Amino acid sequence: MRVLIVAQGGADLSPLETLLEARGNTVVHVARDVDVPAAWRAEPCPLVVLDAREPGSRIPLVRALRSLPGGPSAVVLLVGRRGGLHLLEPALEDGADEVLAWPMEQEELRLRLDMAERRYLRRESRTGVPFGDELRDTMLAVSPVPTSITTLGEGRVVAANDAYFRAFGYSREEMLGKTTVELRLWERPFDRSHVMERLRQHGSVRGVDAQYHTRTGEVRHTLLFMGLVPYAGEPHVISFFPDITPLKQAEEEVRRSEVSFRTLIQSLPDLVAVFDRDARVRYANLKVARALGYSDVRELIGKHISDMIPPEDLASADARMHEALRTGRNALQERRMVRRDGGILHVESTTFPLHFDGEDSIVSVAHDLTERHQMQARLMLAERMASVGTLAAGVAHEINNPLAYLTANLAFAREELSNLPVPGAPGVDPALAEALADAQSALAEAQQGAERVRTIVRDLKTFSRVDSLEDAVVDVRQVLDSTLNLATTEIRHRARLVKFFEDVTPVRANESRLGQVFLNLLVNAAQAIPEGSPDRHEIRVCARMGDGGRVMVEVSDTGVGIAAEHLPRLFDPFFTTKAPGVGTGLGLSICHNLVTALGGEIRVRSSPNRGSTFQVLLPAAERPREVAQPPPLDTPAAEKRGRLLVVDDEPLVCTALGRTLRPHHDVTLATRAQDALERIEAGEHYDVVFCDLMMPGMSGMDFYSTLMKRYPDQARRVVFLTGGAVTPQARAFLETVTSPHLEKPFAGRELLSLVQERLARA
Repeated sequence: MRVLIVAQGGADLSPLETLLEARGNTVVHVARDVDVPAAWRAEPCPLVVLDAREPGSRIPLVRALRSLPGGPSAVVLLVGRRGGLHLLEPALEDGADEVLAWPMEQEELRLRLDMAERRYLRRESRTGVPFGDELRDTMLAVSPVPTSITTLGEGRVVAANDAYFRAFGYSREEMLGKTTVELRLWERPFDRSHVMERLRQHGSVRGVDAQYHTRTGEVRHTLLFMGLVPYAGEPHVISFFPDITPLKQAEEEVRRSEVSFRTLIQSLPDLVAVFDRDARVRYANLKVARALGYSDVRELIGKHISDMIPPEDLASADARMHEALRTGRNALQERRMVRRDGGILHVESTTFPLHFDGEDSIVSVAHDLTERHQMQARLMLAERMASVGTLAAGVAHEINNPLAYLTANLAFAREELSNLPVPGAPGVDPALAEALADAQSALAEAQQGAERVRTIVRDLKTFSRVDSLEDAVVDVRQVLDSTLNLATTEIRHRARLVKFFEDVTPVRANESRLGQVFLNLLVNAAQAIPEGSPDRHEIRVCARMGDGGRVMVEVSDTGVGIAAEHLPRLFDPFFTTKAPGVGTGLGLSICHNLVTALGGEIRVRSSPNRGSTFQVLLPAAERPREVAQPPPLDTPAAEKRGRLLVVDDEPLVCTALGRTLRPHHDVTLATRAQDALERIEAGEHYDVVFCDLMMPGMSGMDFYSTLMKRYPDQARRVVFLTGGAVTPQARAFLETVTSPHLEKPFAGRELLSLVQERLARA
């Protein structure tokens, strides 16, 4: 028997060679794997011994041997080192018959060679059965898997089972004798050349994902298995084509479903995260990363929930997660989350258990409540401001009524005293003259105090109109003066106030809202300066023209300043650098919104311990067209005396007005609008009717409406007196009627001048 020994590098296997030759065998030596086919073509070898003691796989050589003519019948023995035989198991699976542990005892070696000879003889006895006969046909017929036998070179189909023909949609006659290329079975032509190369190198192909065409043009998927078999005395290729198209379709459906699911999760406006049982992030959508201040979702993976929850809230959040795992029920709660920069994010979170990637997990779907909280805070602040405005308007109205008769009576008293003999006149007692002078001084000081109260009330009324959204042409200097009057108490104990107002063009704005902006900046400037050292600190308020023709208001202080890292967030809602309880963090945010709504801009410059400067830039208002004024009325040579009616529910106001007007006119007083209406109905006619706007019973508005219906001539002579229109209805009324109105308190000369004007136009 001819024996082929393939010894790597000419390794010594002399004991084996001696034993083989003693048994009458012819030994053929080959030192390189590439020389094996040439030695085999000289004459097939029933027994092959492969030296496998050196590193390297012997699988390719085993497969190559099996593909050679007579190769399937040959017995292949592997010689390996003791202790490393497990490394040869793959070669056994790929066609080797036995492993010899080298060195080996003579008796054992002789026994192994006997077994190898008997194995070869059994195989050789079966080679007489032609493969294409009954056995071949039976194997092909019973296999449910599409199976074919093709020539090794061209791939020509020589045999196949019915499942094969059904799979491709051809009849037996149409396929037998044709190559797979001629039939155009392969989706991509290079697939076949690639598979055949693998077959030549390794002797078999296992589980290659391939695509093929059916007769109708449908593309199907198969998991291709191929091997070498003898057929008609020549090596052929046997191929198995299990159809995995449904599996591929299912995989594609799963893939598309997963892509759709992830796209859906990424597109949701909510924050979606998946936690494992240890409360660590396994998955999160981009909304979570952005809401918490991260640029990439991967930065969140693996983080513990304690990294995203305030310490005081951790126990509650952890309990909710474990409750959801234990009960399987959803858990809904409002919770706070910690941003990367330390800021707080308010969310409403629903947690529920889910089997995710093969593990029990907790899904959290959270809705960002920050905007809702901001809106609630703004609404609360707006309601508070509206309440303060209503209160301020009411206070102003109640103060203006007594202030009206106070100022009127003071003016009357001073005028009466001025008619008395002056000190030093003949016959005037010096003591009396001195007393009169002191009284005049006292009354003058009282008038100054009343005027100061009047100014304060006027400024307070400016801030009471918070619900008026209409803009008007406003002089920012006047708004600043009013605001500074209100902020004086906050400023004077902390710093010197320096004002520098240049000529500026008016702006279009809501006076009340603009006053809120300036007051907030002034209060912030004052609160940035500690109390007790006003001589060492300064708050400077400037108004001048800025760039682009805009009006610029600047508020500067010498306070503690603002850290550079806080400047980018200074106008964010709820951000504050003040101590807890001192600020809500909404003041500058509201200022920014108000100024931006006016088409303006607010800027800030600041350095720690060097103070801050806030600039408000507002677009100038368009200058109104100049309207030609009617020619002035000729000034009468003498005052006219008229018949006047005064209607006010405050008796002292009536008395004071009567005292002021009676020296010049005939005056009738009424403390009820109903009484005044009865006088007119009785036939009395008046040149001027002074009527309070807000009165119990019949109000000034009701009185005027009745006059317009019954006595329109008398209605046109009405002049309204108001201590402050405290209701939207009253404000709307004054804006619609043509009758003038006087704000309480008013000066006596102002009142008399108005009467003369009305009499001249009558």
